[in-house]
Amino acid sequence: MLIKHQVFNYLAGSLSRIFTTLQEVDDKLILYGFIAGFALNAVLAAQMVYYWNAPSAKALGKQKEKLPVAKFASSSGASTGATPKAKQPASLRRRG
Repeated sequence: MLIKHQVFNYLAGSLSRIFTTLQEVDDKLILYGFIAGFALNAVLAAQMVYYWNAPSAKALGKQKEKLPVAKFASSSGASTGATPKAKQPASLRRRG
């Protein structure tokens, strides 16, 4: 798991590399590489901000357990004519 301080320090470091390259070096290839790195770090930082307060899968599982399960039954009591199928395993591959 990435720590928020590291992600934003990487972003600031990438920005400082771009600034230093603009001031000191005339090579555009190096500059484009640092701009690409900054863009990828910006995407990572944006994802971290976007998903910061999102509940984890563990918390979602606890919420699902608390919800009551609704059973659907026909009000007239008549059968629909469909026979329930036996449960098949998710995979027929042997494990072991």
